[in-house]
Amino acid sequence: MSLAQTIDAAQVPTGQVMAWWLGGTGFVFKTAAGTQIYIDPYFSNCVAAIFGVERAFAAPISAEEARPDLLIATHWHEDHLDPEGLPIIARHSQAQFLGPPSCVSRLLGWGVPRDRVAGVRVGESHAFRDVTITAVAARHMAGLPGWETDDAIGLLLDFGGLRVYHSGDTEYDLRLRALAYDKDHPIDVCMLVINGAGGNMNAHEAALLAWQIGARTVVPMHHILWKDFTGGEQATLDPQLLVETYRRLGGGGEVRVLEVGEGLGLRSTVL
Repeated sequence: MSLAQTIDAAQVPTGQVMAWWLGGTGFVFKTAAGTQIYIDPYFSNCVAAIFGVERAFAAPISAEEARPDLLIATHWHEDHLDPEGLPIIARHSQAQFLGPPSCVSRLLGWGVPRDRVAGVRVGESHAFRDVTITAVAARHMAGLPGWETDDAIGLLLDFGGLRVYHSGDTEYDLRLRALAYDKDHPIDVCMLVINGAGGNMNAHEAALLAWQIGARTVVPMHHILWKDFTGGEQATLDPQLLVETYRRLGGGGEVRVLEVGEGLGLRSTVL
């Protein structure tokens, strides 16, 4: 059974959400009502032609078999808004698409129908079926002329009280500490970039943010997407660095280091 078939067949208990890691910052979420939300899926290998960087593994789900109800891109970089994969998604499904304005313009340019594309900016929320998505701050400074992402976002997903923070691509930013301030609505799960290169937090910064937010579950991401890629001196591609720093800070949550395609059951701490 393929991963797409496994996700389609999964029966999610009431009060829970299932999440599967696609590699990079890509995730699929499925709710008890059956809603499938894809975030930043990278289906193709198009970055190889642009930057000469091959992906390290085959996409665990092909664009042809993916059936998202909603597909969200946190910014327009090709491994988050796949110019080869997403037009296929649009043709083979009835998916709705959501992202910041720079993503909206590209999706429309690729022929995705206007009534299936919605924009969202930092501070705005978007309700979709049984999920509310709020765009939160991200500071993704890749340092490459022509690849600026001034409107990059992170995501706060509220699945009926189960709250998941997905960082997208971002450097450490003090604005993100504010995610911990709403004590009546704590964040249950943090999914954090740790690669430390290309405008992203390193593993130690991600550990600090996880500790500050106080989530019960911490999931590192964006550390094994590229083949033969060191990322330079700033790269932190070993998720155990996050684990070690998080524990030294006093972090008491569970850190889940996932394999590509692995599923994870999520439950709210207050439900």
